[in-house]
Amino acid sequence: MSVKIGMHASLWAATWSREAAELAVPEAAEHGLEVIEFPLLVPEAIDAAHSRKLFDRYGIEPTASLCLPEDKMAQVQPEKAEAFLIKALDKAHEVGTSYLGGVTYSALGFRSGKPPTEAEYANMAKALKPAARHARKLGITLGLEPCNRYETHLLNTSTQALRFLELLDEPNVTIHLDTYHMNIEEKGIGAGFRNAGSHCAYVHLSESDRGVPGTGTIDWDDIFRTLADIGFTGRLVVESFVTLPPEIAAALSVWRPVARDRQEVLAKGLPFLKGLAKVHGLA
Repeated sequence: MSVKIGMHASLWAATWSREAAELAVPEAAEHGLEVIEFPLLVPEAIDAAHSRKLFDRYGIEPTASLCLPEDKMAQVQPEKAEAFLIKALDKAHEVGTSYLGGVTYSALGFRSGKPPTEAEYANMAKALKPAARHARKLGITLGLEPCNRYETHLLNTSTQALRFLELLDEPNVTIHLDTYHMNIEEKGIGAGFRNAGSHCAYVHLSESDRGVPGTGTIDWDDIFRTLADIGFTGRLVVESFVTLPPEIAAALSVWRPVARDRQEVLAKGLPFLKGLAKVHGLA
């Protein structure tokens, strides 16, 4: 059993630019990372050829993530959401990624103030079904990330994600679980992973304060033990928000530094997680 361990690009920079790529990719390789997840919030701003060349040179796998703009949320404007997702998928394909996940169904931080409705889910499916089919043609898996109740009202738990996955009924769509959100919403993080089972192929490893893994209240032994038990073989990507664009920091309610700097995460958090992966037979 072997997983790939990676890092979200927010460790290095608030946006994915040529400069950010030139800093992040070599340093990731130096620390033995196998994946970098880069943000695709503004697809047209990404220099795909430049990023792809760097990823290829250093042997790092690129993955991508996004949330939808507020004027293109799938539950409200499915046609606009579909168009945005297809544009993002095309850009991800140019970079060479086979995975695009995150909050692919709504804007981060948006809540209606009410429980999700069947009409909202129907609109989400209307947007994501053609997007998933386009992704499949490009060889891309599309991920759905349940987020905590303070960031969305639509998908908070693995159970809700499974139900929506059934409604969507597309083979290249997976659940993208995040330990930070699971720590708030699931009846135990291990229970959430067991519930999702083989329907989860992508995981964000994030501490209880979004900072350095191993320094908060997350039960990391339970997580790695459970992932081994369910036969997880996907990607484990550390999400430690050292740098964020102001609008995303506001949506996530990140008001203070979560780590001293990126070196603290790389020197302390990353070896801690790699050690657990080895102990539990995942690496």
